[in-house]
Amino acid sequence: MQIVSSQPMCDDAFRLWADTLIANTRHTEFGWLIDGKGVLFTNYGHGSRGEITREVMLGFDPDTGSSTVKIVRPNAAKRDKGPVTVLAVDDAGRRYLLREGRLVANRISGFIKDQFAELSGLTEVPLTVSGKRSTRHWYVVADLSAKPDEIVAQAADFAHACARARTLAGGGKPAGNAEEEDQKRPTYGMDEKGQITIRTRPGGSVEVLALQGYVFEELKKIVGDDLKKPTGNGYCVDGLIESARLLIEIKTGSSAHCIYEAVGQLQLYPHLIGIRGQPEPALLIPNPRPPKQRPLTPAMASALTAAKISIFTYDIGVEAGKPRITFPAAFIKRCRRRVL
Repeated sequence: MQIVSSQPMCDDAFRLWADTLIANTRHTEFGWLIDGKGVLFTNYGHGSRGEITREVMLGFDPDTGSSTVKIVRPNAAKRDKGPVTVLAVDDAGRRYLLREGRLVANRISGFIKDQFAELSGLTEVPLTVSGKRSTRHWYVVADLSAKPDEIVAQAADFAHACARARTLAGGGKPAGNAEEEDQKRPTYGMDEKGQITIRTRPGGSVEVLALQGYVFEELKKIVGDDLKKPTGNGYCVDGLIESARLLIEIKTGSSAHCIYEAVGQLQLYPHLIGIRGQPEPALLIPNPRPPKQRPLTPAMASALTAAKISIFTYDIGVEAGKPRITFPAAFIKRCRRRVL
């Protein structure tokens, strides 16, 4: 690939990439969320809320304040000697956004450079500058000639690869005690019917919310009778859409123990119950809301994707004193897609 030394071309390419991300993801309280991938990204404080100007932090972790990898607008004048992001074209004229295989030390991991390819699993692409190969090592962030959903998926995959590298490298300095923070996260009832019950205890009474039931009921309204709950050998799945070949595990929290439990269920239930056809596993968790509910960490989202588990979220509102559940368009589309 040849480096592009035209600043207008670099600006146009970065703008295309950033606008594609914004247009095809969901903006949340913490930043933009890539549905199905669990990747959260921010503008790193550059520009107003909902705007990307010159920097994107992929894989933002609110608990540590750190991100997995930063993508910046290329500086054409500095060619391959400046920022860690450049624009390149191949022999066919396709444009690519490239990132150097170098990750600065933060609270997630120590500095990574020489082992980046080994740790991330990514393949280096040769970059030519003035007829010579660049001495720095470059990797594809996005093929800008691809379709919008593919560009977004490439950004998520690159973030996951960098998260794997950081996880394997270690050496970070997490903020606070992760175990204590995990214990502070809320849990809810696991009943299958949406209901609010009053339970009496010494000193008064308390309302118990069976949130998972409300989630299931709302999904049933959308999917209809295609949504099943196979049982067998004493086990029962949260949801199976046979026409979409989608196995769904519903969780009412995103704490580590909730995710561990969900992964085990998604991996084991097809064998324990005898579900045929190898359905795609999907995790459905509440959309993070500050200050109590936090997003998945970059490492956790990367691990789930590596396990081939899609990640979707649902919103919790209130209507007539009861929870009102809504799902993102990407999740509804996946549930309705028929797989032969």
